[in-house]
Amino acid sequence: MTARNEMKVFRENIHKVVREYKYVEKDYSMFENFPLNNKQCLYVAHWGQKGMIYEKGLQSLTGYTLAEFNAEDLVAYTHPEDREIVKNITTGVVEHVIKTPTTNEEAHLFLSFRLLKKDGTYCKILRQSSGFERDVHGRLVSNFSLLTDISFLETSDRVEWNFQASDLDVKTFKKVIYKLYKDFYTKREKVVIRLLAKDQTSEQIAQQLHLSKHTVQTHRKNILRKAKSNSVDDVLLFCKKNGILE
Repeated sequence: MTARNEMKVFRENIHKVVREYKYVEKDYSMFENFPLNNKQCLYVAHWGQKGMIYEKGLQSLTGYTLAEFNAEDLVAYTHPEDREIVKNITTGVVEHVIKTPTTNEEAHLFLSFRLLKKDGTYCKILRQSSGFERDVHGRLVSNFSLLTDISFLETSDRVEWNFQASDLDVKTFKKVIYKLYKDFYTKREKVVIRLLAKDQTSEQIAQQLHLSKHTVQTHRKNILRKAKSNSVDDVLLFCKKNGILE
């Protein structure tokens, strides 16, 4: 099953749950005066009504109409190297907030990734999402997202994210989101990373693991390449944040 189809099935299953929620509808016209620059757009995703139901500036920024920009479309337009993690983060966040009561101040997702525009070019997008409509128990019914083209600021190809929400077990959440990273690094690479974290040099690591210095340096190059990083410190931060070595 493709990522698009997986996301469509997920959206339809969430719809079956959320459509039973009791909530007070909000007036979307409030977004008409929301200030946007020429590198921004916003949209509302309504999980009880099967998708995106409002947008402002979407076509100007991405080239897509609202009808072309449902949850599964957004995943499909994501760069192939970013797609799986973006899908996992999106589904993990939605599953959490439709079950856990939150307030506007307690649930925010920040996610940056590469998005394919309708003209065939990619841009680096920062997606900032927060809950909009909630049911009588505080569970998510809809969310609004602000998309900003940050290509002029961000040159990294790596997906970055941060999710803040009430009653969130961060360690468990990371395991759900990063299940695809279970085999991100080989066992040997993980050993090398742990030794690098102890400030050991390639010579020291080679001696401890009974390897040649050249082999250790090859491991280091592969470790940096997989994390799309230029430094060991950045790799260590990447691994810590994403629970790769836990």
